[in-house]
Amino acid sequence: MKVEYDIDNENSIQRRRIMMDDKIIEIPISYDQRKINEYGQGYVECGVSNRWLQFNKQSPDLKVITVDVMTLNTNDKPHKICEMVLRVDDIMRALNSISK
Repeated sequence: MKVEYDIDNENSIQRRRIMMDDKIIEIPISYDQRKINEYGQGYVECGVSNRWLQFNKQSPDLKVITVDVMTLNTNDKPHKICEMVLRVDDIMRALNSISK
């Protein structure tokens, strides 16, 4: 086992990397799955921009759901543009009206 220490000068953070016999095993994962893993099952990506919908809490009576419209800020951190409270019936109606 080999242990290496790096100093990140920008943030002055000490990081430690441990390598077992210099072997790194990469597990293939798609970009879409990586984003879902990062932001959760409520993540729905825009197909043409770096924005996405983040579905959050559903009301206890199951009538409305909170949805955040998100983007990345200049530091590549998630930034909420606005919050929408949508009726679940309206979302289901709209999705069901789309022909496949």
